[in-house]
Amino acid sequence: MGIARLLLNPGPFSSVNRDVQDRRLAASPGIVLGSGLFSTMIFVLVVYALQGLGIEAIIVAGAAGVFGAVGGAVGSLWHTWSVRDASADIARAEHDARHDQLTGLLNRSALFNELDSAFQKSQSGDTTMGVLFLDLDRFKVINDSMGHEAGDELLRIVASRLKSSVRGSDVVARFGGDEFVVVCRDLMNEQSVVAVAESILKNFAEPVSLYGGAQVISTSIGVAIAKPDDQRRPEDLVRDADAAMYKAKKTRSGFAVFDEEQRLMVINRLDIERDLVRALDENQFEVYYQPIVNVDERRLYGFEALVRWDHPTRGLLGPGAFLDVAEETGMMAAIGELVLREACAQAAVWNYLAPEARGVRMSVNIAEQQLLDATFPELVQEVIAWSGLPPEQLVLEIIEDVIVDHLDGLNMLRRIKQLGVGLAIDDFGTGQSSLGYVKQLDMVSILKIDKTFVDEMGNGETDRAIIDAVVTMAKALDLRVVAEGVESEQQLKGLRDSGISIMQGYLFNQPVTAQMVDPEKWFESRPAAGPGAPKPGLTPLEVSRAFANPEAHHRPARRA
Repeated sequence: MGIARLLLNPGPFSSVNRDVQDRRLAASPGIVLGSGLFSTMIFVLVVYALQGLGIEAIIVAGAAGVFGAVGGAVGSLWHTWSVRDASADIARAEHDARHDQLTGLLNRSALFNELDSAFQKSQSGDTTMGVLFLDLDRFKVINDSMGHEAGDELLRIVASRLKSSVRGSDVVARFGGDEFVVVCRDLMNEQSVVAVAESILKNFAEPVSLYGGAQVISTSIGVAIAKPDDQRRPEDLVRDADAAMYKAKKTRSGFAVFDEEQRLMVINRLDIERDLVRALDENQFEVYYQPIVNVDERRLYGFEALVRWDHPTRGLLGPGAFLDVAEETGMMAAIGELVLREACAQAAVWNYLAPEARGVRMSVNIAEQQLLDATFPELVQEVIAWSGLPPEQLVLEIIEDVIVDHLDGLNMLRRIKQLGVGLAIDDFGTGQSSLGYVKQLDMVSILKIDKTFVDEMGNGETDRAIIDAVVTMAKALDLRVVAEGVESEQQLKGLRDSGISIMQGYLFNQPVTAQMVDPEKWFESRPAAGPGAPKPGLTPLEVSRAFANPEAHHRPARRA
């Protein structure tokens, strides 16, 4: 019963009382033995004084008492060992519940407990508290190239360096993956928090010896500072430090301190997140189409389908205003399916109205969440059948970094390729892959050169050399090259000189709604074949149902 109570109520074995309990447990066998022998001696003396028994009986009684005392001592020893063993198990369980097994640092749950305590102390006193959110810059590259064991070893090294970079009173925790959080307590001012960030960066500058080779690791740090009158919640500080970390990573500044501008951005982000759910329910998204032209043949090559949000109070929002939030909140898959359905249905409508439209491709962007969805090829196949669009007219575009980050998704892309659908690498040249790496992407048929290279066309020989190299490689691999973001005649001429004939950009046309694409001008139209034929200028809802089977009319977009 004693051990059961200890297991159910480990309170006595907390760090405060454990030493006292250990001393009591160590003394208990001796106390039991001494008490037994003393009691036996008193009993024998009483019996002898009364002389009610013979000497033999007195000897037997004394021996029984001694054996009883020894037995009690042995039982006490067993009890002591059992309790200590139980207390050790409880201590280990308490430690494991609070610490990350890989690095030995506090885990996320324990971090928030410590953070809450530190925040309350900061509020009641006249001290400043800082929260630092760290994310390693090249961890995925090392993890993928050298293996997970090397990645784990790197995380342990990072944990050790973090602990050596801060004060003993500071809290260091592993937040998850390659993310860490440091809580700095009882500081004098904001400069003290910044000094901790600078100390960490300095400590990280020393190369790491990893499996016999020197590796340079770097980290981006976001800093959130709480003064005694701060009205934020403790968890808000972690959120704000995380937001500042993204700013530091984007600007490659090492660390960034959360400020008022970022506070407004966070509020705006929370508003966007809340409104996105309503936008999906109320069909507030619209699909715009940017023409892609073949300048040598002077004809329309295709369209890229681009999503816009007709926000009820903010007006028409471009993808930069909400797609990042949609990705992080798991809504990107539903938005991506919506765009895929409407774009395929609209292309099928144009096919019906103009025979020449059958040679025009429809490009639709694939989000990271869709690439990670094992059922995505089945969705593409279902949408093609649903819309009636020939699969060779559909091109799915994947951002270069998304492919590099998820090489396990290549087999899924091959499954999509087998459907007859074209695949393109979007924003090529801005990511982590090399030109030689493209040889592994045997399912890709199109490379889209990013606008950043086109912008400098004619102004710098370096970008021209990169574009020439891409074109040369593409020809060797039998790939088409499309240039994005063409806005001037100078860029047009430079791209043509490099051998690129397929382009898109504001020089040719901005993204437009389907209603603005008049088949009589954009395609050679054919007359309507009866009263039920689709008409140009359809609304998005009409487009999405133009060629749908009756049972598919009300099929909702899937949500992650």
